[in-house]
Amino acid sequence: MRAKNGFSAIEIVIALAVVVIISMIAAPKFVSVLRKSDEGATKGSLGALRSAIAMYYGDHEGNYPGADIVKELTENGKYMQEIPYAYCSPYHKKSNKIYVGDFEKNKDLCGWAYKADDVEDGSGRVEGQIWVNCTHNDSKGNVWSEL
Repeated sequence: MRAKNGFSAIEIVIALAVVVIISMIAAPKFVSVLRKSDEGATKGSLGALRSAIAMYYGDHEGNYPGADIVKELTENGKYMQEIPYAYCSPYHKKSNKIYVGDFEKNKDLCGWAYKADDVEDGSGRVEGQIWVNCTHNDSKGNVWSEL
């Protein structure tokens, strides 16, 4: 008998088929884990923003940050060093922009939405409220903008 010096074509095809099958099983799980990680980071960032706004409110005798919320929260790093990102994948790219006012025009752009005044604007929100600016659902079926 002759000694073999490599793999036959059948062996290579079988090995590739096994790799493809394992990839097809693992890839969706991996994507799901990444999405849940992004969701956790976004929810944590929302909590951090709300805490920073509450500290600002306490330091400024019952006044919330105004339309220039980014400057007011990040100036001198007293409340935050920088505005955190919102991850609304797979619907939007990450964003740390805060949209203030004109919520119908700026709806569903990812990032954050903030109500700087108590003027009725149809958003149903109150002054000082911040939320995720995305109208899609997270992995648990909750609408981002309702968190």
